[in-house]
Amino acid sequence: MKFPGSVLASLFLFVAETATALYLSSTYRSAGDRIWQSLTLLFALLPCVLVQFSLVFIHRDLSRDRPLVLLLHILQLGPIVRCVEVFYIYFHAGRVEEPYVSITKKRQMPRDGHSEEVEREVGQAEGKLFTHRSAFSRASVIQAFLGSAPQLTLQLYICVLQQEITAARSIFMALSLLSIVYGALRCNILAIKIKYDDYDISVKPAAYLCIFLWRSFEIASRVIVLVLFSSVLQIWILPVVLVNFFAFFFYPWILFWQN
Repeated sequence: MKFPGSVLASLFLFVAETATALYLSSTYRSAGDRIWQSLTLLFALLPCVLVQFSLVFIHRDLSRDRPLVLLLHILQLGPIVRCVEVFYIYFHAGRVEEPYVSITKKRQMPRDGHSEEVEREVGQAEGKLFTHRSAFSRASVIQAFLGSAPQLTLQLYICVLQQEITAARSIFMALSLLSIVYGALRCNILAIKIKYDDYDISVKPAAYLCIFLWRSFEIASRVIVLVLFSSVLQIWILPVVLVNFFAFFFYPWILFWQN
C-alpha cells in the first residue's frame, strides 16, 4: 500500500502557511498597518474555510452521524483530524482480513505495441486512503489558487512599496510559492491520469521534479511581472486582473454546460 506522503505535504503547507499568516498579520497590527493586516487575514482565512467545506463535502459528513468531526472542522482543525485518520488506516491496514474487496481493471502502458489488461483487488482500507488522498489534493488546489496566489502577490507588493524584505515575510512568500507550485503540480498529475484513465499510470520522481521546476519558474515570473505592473499602474491594474480571473474561472464551466 502506497505511503500517504501527499497528505503530509498538504497538511504541512496548510498549517505552516496559516500559522505564518497569523503571525505576519500580528506584526502588521503592531506597526499600525490595518489594511495589510486585513488583507493578509482575508487571504489566510478564506481558503481555510473553503478547505473545511471541501473536506466535509467529499467525505459526505453531513449525511453521517459524526458531530465531533463537524465540530473540529468548524474550529478549522479538520485537516489535522483527517491526517490522523489517514495514518490510523494506513498502519492498521492488513492486520485483519477484509471480507469485501473490489476488482479494478487497468491496462499497462503499451510496450512494443502491446498492452495487457491487469486485474487488481482493492480493499476497503485502500479505497478509504484513495478518497483521503483525493480530498487533500482538491484542498491543496483550493488553498493554492484562492489563498496562496493572492497572498504571495500581496506580500511581494508590500515589499516593493516599503522597499524592505523582513525574515517573516520572506518565509511566508516562500511557503506561498511552494503551496502554489504544489497545487499546480497536483493539477498536472490529475490531468495526466484523466487523459490515460484506462491505464495504470505511475509518475516517476524525475517527472515530478521537472514539473515542479517548470511550474516554480513560471509562477514566480508571472507574479513578479504582475507586482511590478501593479506598483506602477496601481488601481488601473485591478480591472484587468479581475477580468482575467473571472474569465479563466468561468471558462471551464461554460464548456461544461455547452457539452
